[in-house]
Amino acid sequence: MTTMSTIATPQFCQGRHVALRLKPGEEVLGTLQDFVVRHGIKACTIVSSVGSLTHAAIRYANRPETTRLEGHFEICSLIGTLECAAPGEALNGAGPDAQGGAHVHLSISDGEGKMIGGHMMRGCRVYTTLELVLLVLDGLSFTREPCDASGYSELVIRADSPRGKTQEDQKTP
Repeated sequence: MTTMSTIATPQFCQGRHVALRLKPGEEVLGTLQDFVVRHGIKACTIVSSVGSLTHAAIRYANRPETTRLEGHFEICSLIGTLECAAPGEALNGAGPDAQGGAHVHLSISDGEGKMIGGHMMRGCRVYTTLELVLLVLDGLSFTREPCDASGYSELVIRADSPRGKTQEDQKTP
């Protein structure tokens, strides 16, 4: 049995960066979910993003519905976690055939500089480019599991191999 990563029992790991560019018209969240599945990435985070959208799909805080916007938007922030989901796992807004889990937040601004943000949903389309740097967290595994405290499926972090170390095994991250 593996230990879950908590403040008391952190799981340290090594990581690898991967740089990607999404092209005009590509759908962002589905492309990222497909990428982690295709490469068997069990734990990953978005560390840098620069780009623009013509279509945005955002779920605002504490709202069940997705708001869809069309226009020209600058991405001001795109951050979150991604993983190759286990069979039958809940996928936070993905379609029934999707296997890549995600919890991604998006902030965008319009042509007047007005900003909005929330949970990124499927349907965001690249305008000119989306330049991304991801950090693949070797030795960790992310899953989404029911949380009694929040009532949602939330991130659970576990050591995936002997490379994931507890605080006792490694003094600094």
